[in-house]
Amino acid sequence: MKIIRSIPADHLYYQETIMQPGDTKPTRERGVINIYPEIRYQQIMGIGGAFTESAAYNYSLLSPEQRQDFMEKHFSKEKGLGYNFGRCHINSCDFSLDIYNYVQHGDTDLSTFNLDRERKYVIPFIKDAQKYTGQDLMLFASPWSPPAYMKQNESAVEGGSLKEEYMAVWANYYCRFIKEMESEGIVISAISVQNEPNAIQPWESCQYTAQQERDFIELYLAPALDKANLSHIKIIIWDHNKERAYERARDTFSSPVVQNRVWAVGHHWYSGDHFESLRLIHEQFNKVLISSEICGLIYEDPITLAEKYGKEICEDFNNFTSYFCDWNLLLDNNGGPFHNRTRKPKPGQKIFEDKSKGCHAPVLYNTETKQLEYTPIYYYIGHFSRYIQKGAFRIATTKHDYRLHVSGFQNPDGSIVLVVMNPTDETTPAIIRHNGVCSSAELPAHSIMTVIL
Repeated sequence: MKIIRSIPADHLYYQETIMQPGDTKPTRERGVINIYPEIRYQQIMGIGGAFTESAAYNYSLLSPEQRQDFMEKHFSKEKGLGYNFGRCHINSCDFSLDIYNYVQHGDTDLSTFNLDRERKYVIPFIKDAQKYTGQDLMLFASPWSPPAYMKQNESAVEGGSLKEEYMAVWANYYCRFIKEMESEGIVISAISVQNEPNAIQPWESCQYTAQQERDFIELYLAPALDKANLSHIKIIIWDHNKERAYERARDTFSSPVVQNRVWAVGHHWYSGDHFESLRLIHEQFNKVLISSEICGLIYEDPITLAEKYGKEICEDFNNFTSYFCDWNLLLDNNGGPFHNRTRKPKPGQKIFEDKSKGCHAPVLYNTETKQLEYTPIYYYIGHFSRYIQKGAFRIATTKHDYRLHVSGFQNPDGSIVLVVMNPTDETTPAIIRHNGVCSSAELPAHSIMTVIL
């Protein structure tokens, strides 16, 4: 039995020890974590992060040696996290250098469509990742907003909705993006209809009700994909917080056509746990679940944030999620670059500027020292991605302490992976019990441990 521990407070990461099974009485009752590989649930198919323009821009600032280090530590199966899943944006997002789209204003036949903007930073970034993953990198794409002329508020920001007369054009826009990316050697396997369709943001955003998303898929997006010979492209709905994920799926799937065509429900973490909603979606609709975006703010304590990540990944997987996608792969020491953080004031109010600066990321580039910082978040994600193989089944586990976060998996090669995180201030014993054999391990305070059997 191999044990890999990380204790961020001690700056200790991926410390390996070998333990012989059977060093604890099999009749032990207290402190036990049970593993039942004969009970299988969903497969784990992808773990990775988002190729935003901000991340790609930061990557462009690195030295050749730093770029190689970054890519190896993320996409190499032998030297890094073994990422095989990623997200990119259609048009700009809040973590772009500024607002942009791919067509000239008012273009309804998409004759001016081009990806020159993405060729500068994003496409080279993805291609460098592909050098390590080959064809094993699965990408999905999400729009934050259609071009301003297609929206009722005539703006890419502050929400608004898609005008009915542009729905067909916008559906063709997805198809054009997919084909143009393919011509660059980048395969897009899936698209979400809209990033956070329930949000009004000071950055790029667009609102859809469940009925609007349903009708757009059935009447415009699915037919456009079929006509463009892209019926193999998978469709993701919601792509927003978990607290309304079940009812959103329920209402969107009121059309049997849409329910049959939609592949997955994407979910974010910004409104609280609500892990039960994922279980409900699985039980009622048996759809693939994707944790499609999570991040913290730059001022948050990195160890505390890493533990939030550990909890989220554990409990997402424990509630039938098959894919995990972090937000920005690489940000600078200010959590950016980002744009448009100023919210429009309500009548009589002063202009509100978001003082949180930007977001945290597993890796930060210090623009002053020109150094990369691999934060505890990076290592906590690795306790899953480094050891859980693509196609692994989640297996049943039970635990002795509700404060622990525990998730178990069986890899295609037969090995068993158990991830245990202790976010408490106390060292906690852990008796790993498998097939009636018990082995003793210790969980230091604020640590994470991966056990391989």
